[in-house]
Amino acid sequence: MRIATMLTTLGLALMSAGASAQNVTWDYDKEADFTRYRTYTWVPGTNLGDEFNHKRVMAAVDAQLAAKGMRRVEANENPDMLVAYHASFDRDLQINASSFDTGGWGGYRFGSNRTGSARVQEILVGTLIVDLVDAGTRDVVWRGIANKEVDVKADPEKRDRNMNQAAEKLFRKYPPAK
Repeated sequence: MRIATMLTTLGLALMSAGASAQNVTWDYDKEADFTRYRTYTWVPGTNLGDEFNHKRVMAAVDAQLAAKGMRRVEANENPDMLVAYHASFDRDLQINASSFDTGGWGGYRFGSNRTGSARVQEILVGTLIVDLVDAGTRDVVWRGIANKEVDVKADPEKRDRNMNQAAEKLFRKYPPAK
C-alpha cells in the first residue's frame, strides 16, 4: 500500500512539474532547400490582439531569423520566405500533491499513519506557432511550436525575456540539418 501511495504522489508531482515546463517542437519539409532563403516578410497569421505582446513576438522572431543570416524586407521586394505566427491560449489544471507518512512499525497494517493533500489550480497555457512559408510556392517549409504556462503577473521586462527565450528555443535547430 505504501508503494502505491508513493507512486501516486510521484505521478501527481511530475504532472504538476510538467505543466509549467516549456515544450518546443518543430517540423519541416525535407525537400526544401533552406540555403536559398535569405529574405522574408511578415504576413498575417492568428495574431495577438494585444499590441504589446504582438510586437514582442515579432521582435523575438526577427532577432532569431537575423541571427540565422536572414534579412527582413518589405512585401514588394520579393522576399524568399513569408513568416506568420499563430497564438492561442488555453486553460489547464495544475495539480500539486504531497503526502506524509508517520512511519510506525510492523508493516503497513500496524501503527502507520498516512496523510496526503492535493491542490488543483487553473493555469493559463499559451501556444505560439511560427510558420515559414516558401514565397514562390506558398508551401509551409518549416513550423515551430512552443507552449508554456503564461505568467499573467509578469512585468514587461520578464515578458520580453520569456518571449526571447521561447523564440531562441524555437529556432535552435533552424535551419534543419539534412
